[in-house]
Amino acid sequence: MVFLHGYPLTHAIWQPQLASLSSSHHAVLLDLPGYGLAHEWPVPVTLAGFAESVHQTLARRFSRRVVLVGHSFGGYVALELLRSHPEQFEALVLTDTRSGADTPEARAKRLATAERLHDPVQTLDVDETVRALVAPTTWERAGPLVEDLRGIVRSVRSTTITRTLEAIAHRADLTPELSKLRLPTLVIWGEEDRLIPPAQTQSMVERIPAGVGIGIPGAGHLPFLEAPDTFAQALLPFLGRLPAVP
Repeated sequence: MVFLHGYPLTHAIWQPQLASLSSSHHAVLLDLPGYGLAHEWPVPVTLAGFAESVHQTLARRFSRRVVLVGHSFGGYVALELLRSHPEQFEALVLTDTRSGADTPEARAKRLATAERLHDPVQTLDVDETVRALVAPTTWERAGPLVEDLRGIVRSVRSTTITRTLEAIAHRADLTPELSKLRLPTLVIWGEEDRLIPPAQTQSMVERIPAGVGIGIPGAGHLPFLEAPDTFAQALLPFLGRLPAVP
């Protein structure tokens, strides 16, 4: 299983899932270029560039198909990978993501943020970013999860953020690709997601021939962190139904 994180996060967001997976699955937590352990890698400015970087990494490491798990921006990358290299994958899990392109208003807002961050004295508003990532009750509790997220967001360089925002803003509408998916696909969303409306994530399910969907109550944009046990309870039965990969 290969996990792709969202923006502006790192592989660390998947750590709570390792305990439930480690006895039965080989989980690989990738950092996208510019993030976490890959912070020195060149950062693409297109979604296709991010996807190609992941493809090259997987091609070097694995000779057999993998289950691809993509969160938010990592979900965009996953859908692009399925379009360009479908032979690499056995199944797909998408969480708190969408297939559609940005609206003109959303695109303009992202690009305005990227332009502002080109000024070296400007930084991303960490609290505003983290608050949007979690459900209101998670933010109000202000526990270790919120503090950990602050640290992750602070760790990402402005140059990485600006390039990622440009890639997201200019991504194509991948909705037409959903009907072409022939892989078992699980779609999960936090029912209190404030960044990607749950209806947008849920709408992908009916367009994917082998798609199933599950909403997680009380979770925001990060259900695998805010409700890790519930997320695992959705993920493990799906994995258990997959055929053995030779």
